[in-house]
Parts: sequence; structure tokens; C-alpha cells
Amino acid sequence: MSKRILIFGGSGFIGLPLTKFLLQEENQICVICNDEEKALNKIGQHQNLEIKIIDIFDESKIKKLIKDHDVIINLIGKLFETKKGDFKKFHQKFPNILAKNLSDKQYLVHISALGIEDSTKTSLYAETKLAGQNEITKICKNYNIIKPSIVFGDQDNFFNLFAKMAKISPFLPLIGRGESKFAPIYVDDLVQSIIFLIKNNKKYQNQIFEASGPKISSFKELMQFILKTINKKRLLLLLPFFLAKLQAKSLNLFKIYLLTSDQVELLKYDNIASEKYDNIDKLIGKLKSYEEIVPKYLKNL
Repeated sequence: MSKRILIFGGSGFIGLPLTKFLLQEENQICVICNDEEKALNKIGQHQNLEIKIIDIFDESKIKKLIKDHDVIINLIGKLFETKKGDFKKFHQKFPNILAKNLSDKQYLVHISALGIEDSTKTSLYAETKLAGQNEITKICKNYNIIKPSIVFGDQDNFFNLFAKMAKISPFLPLIGRGESKFAPIYVDDLVQSIIFLIKNNKKYQNQIFEASGPKISSFKELMQFILKTINKKRLLLLLPFFLAKLQAKSLNLFKIYLLTSDQVELLKYDNIASEKYDNIDKLIGKLKSYEEIVPKYLKNL
């Protein structure tokens, strides 16, 4: 039976493949985004698709909107603040509004982030992400939360970003010696886990899952992998945390957000499974490694 599904961020990196797959299964989909025309161009015309622009912080409008849907998916997140207070608004206030206005019969899937528990004292991103996650667990009666590591795929902003940088720069930065560890997760595996939970949410009701990929690598190893994949030789320049912060602040003054001081703080901590929760491979089986997928799209740059 088709479901009425509301997706906040349904035309983004994770939202786009998720929306397309759910449309293929003949669900009624409403996508909330910032640019209706751009979203429609990405997703394509479909009789079961509705695209809306709405003030997500207007609680009365959110309450009216969500009451007509069976499933609500929150993919909204900010990697950096363009205005002070953005993290708190998008990561904490909005999940609170959602949780307060969902009925017990409605089901919420919320995307949080891996490794945020360790870095809340120094990272506002982590602090607000964890606060938003806690809003869901305290208030919502029917939810699942997924906490991914770096998400990779054709349009990702990690492997693509550093590969493009390597094509024009004589070096790549190793912030804090490049020792922090990551477990990149394939976007299609993340999408399939969301779909699985939508179909089986009663069995897994109110559980949190981590989305940690099958291979753990340091930041330095990921940079070396990128260079090998695109067949470039570049200097890996050691960049102490304090210098990285200074560089980030200088870039941010010109509204360039390739790196922020908050992101530098996050790089002090590993972004791998805590094993406090089940990983999504318990839901969908074997996960794909970045080594299998990334070369297919980096070689086309």
C-alpha cells in the first residue's frame, strides 16, 4: 500500500535518490526545498510528486502540513553557519517543532550524525546535532534515527571536493596530521536503510542506528586514495589545528566555507561507529566500500 511521505530536503544529495526510489514504489511524495524549479529539474515530473517551499520555523504551517502524511523524513542539516544561530535553528529548533506536532500514528525518520557525542564541548555543529537528536527521543512516539559517517556518492562534497582541489593545487592539507578516522557510507546504502525502516518501522520502532561503512580509513589515507584514483602526485602538507583554524576564519570572512573553525574541531575526533547502536548493515546486509564506488565517478572529473 502506498504511503503519503513528506521529505524535508528531498532534492538534496541524500534526498534526491531517496525521493526517486520512493516515487518508483508509487508513494505520494511531498518534497520541501528552497528552490522549487531547481528541485523539479532534478527529480523530474511525476504525478505523485508535490514540491513546496515553506518556512520550516513557522510552527503553525508545519503543523498543518505534516497532519496529512504518514511518514516524515528529516534530511535537513547545515555544514556551516552563514548566519549566527543557524546550527541551533536547523539542528535543534526544527526537530523540536517536528516532534511536538507529530501524532502517535505518524512515523519520523531523522538523520543525525556519527561521532557527535565526543565533540560537543568544542563543536557547535556537534552540540546542536546531538540536541536535535535528543529532542526526537524525548518527545516523539514513533521514530528512527540514523547517524551516518561521511556520506559518499556521485555528487558528494568530500571526495569530489578534494579531487577538484588536487587538480589545481600543488598540495592537499593534512589537518592535525590527518590521523582522524572515518568510515564513509555509500549514499545508496543509506537510502536503502531508510526505505527498509519505512517498511518495517513497527519492528524497529524508536531505535537509533549508526551508518558506518565497511572500511575505516584515516584522513591521510583518504587523501592518498583520492590522489591515486585521479593519478596525481601532490604534497600532503601537515597543517596543525591552530593554523587550520586561522585559515578557516580568513576564508569565512570572504564568505568562503570550504573549511570552518567548527569543522576543524570535528577533525580532532574519529568519525566511526561507537558500537553503542546497531549499524545499518544489520538492516540491509553487506555495505559498499568507498574503494568500490568512488573511482567510478572521480575518474570522470
